[in-house]
Amino acid sequence: MKKKLIAVLLTVSMAAAVLSGCGGSSDSGSGDSSGTDAAAETEGAKGESGSTSGDYVYRVGFVNIDNADQNCYPATMNFKEYVESDEFAKAVGADKVEAMTADSALDIEKQTTNVETMLTKGVDMMFIIGVDTEGNTAAVEQCNAEGIPVFMVGTEASGGEWKFVGFNETELGQKQGEWCVENLPENANICYIEGTPGREAAVLRKQGFMDAIAEREDLNVLSSQTGEFEAETSMKVTEDWLTTYGDDINCIVCPDNFSALGASQAIAAVDKTGSIITCGVVGNREDGKLVQNGQETYGVFCYWPMIGTLCGEIAQQQYLGEEIPERSNIELFDMTKENCDDLLDEYCAK
Repeated sequence: MKKKLIAVLLTVSMAAAVLSGCGGSSDSGSGDSSGTDAAAETEGAKGESGSTSGDYVYRVGFVNIDNADQNCYPATMNFKEYVESDEFAKAVGADKVEAMTADSALDIEKQTTNVETMLTKGVDMMFIIGVDTEGNTAAVEQCNAEGIPVFMVGTEASGGEWKFVGFNETELGQKQGEWCVENLPENANICYIEGTPGREAAVLRKQGFMDAIAEREDLNVLSSQTGEFEAETSMKVTEDWLTTYGDDINCIVCPDNFSALGASQAIAAVDKTGSIITCGVVGNREDGKLVQNGQETYGVFCYWPMIGTLCGEIAQQQYLGEEIPERSNIELFDMTKENCDDLLDEYCAK
């Protein structure tokens, strides 16, 4: 494993992304059915031959950034379901596999404590959806010191040794830019809603977008302002743009699903003809409704629960001693009204 140095990206509370890279605002939070803190997990020393009951038990740790996040929490639960299945235990040669999960509630100190607690209880590997790029390093280095393989999920750490599981943030922005290059009219004016300043997801998604649209010199970015990966803030930014630029706006590009929701609501209030093109991100079936009803013209489909499943697959590979790449990514898809239903039916639970 090689050391990752991305301190230049400053702090990260997520990634975003799909999204706000997890850690974005959400009105639909839920608790962790397995306990909201690692310290609350059931006791039982693992040892070389499993738990005190005599069963051959493997144990893995998964520290979530925030159980209130509608993208990251389902990913956590997908991981737990995957590794605690009988099929997984049989494949890795255990009687039972326990997934210890913990909620960091967007608190970097709590995240570090959760990791420390899991290490004390005994885990074979650690998965972390990190709160902060710089702050994540402490938890990673704790795992390194104990010889425990650590995987950063959808986020990175500025130090320590780790491998990445998630999606390509730059590719997400690049796909939006490529769609604009292929579909926007000549001399189109674009307004770009940025994510939270300094956050890894915001930086990389915008970079990918700007690099892609550079292919067409006639495309003009009228304005670029932060929407903080929040629906309410993005709505306000969009309302201001509509007042300032009016009919001069051809397209509004959003870096995550929350921003896309806010922008589409602002546009719907004034643009009755549907003349403004919107380009966003779809992370779940609810987001997909914006594409289905035409409020979002194009979206990058980035389904976070797939990352939880991918983490489960990597956990199995780790147990079996297989070589794991430095970075493992889920696939991102182009979504329009024409293929929206098919993608949602294939990947999203109804």
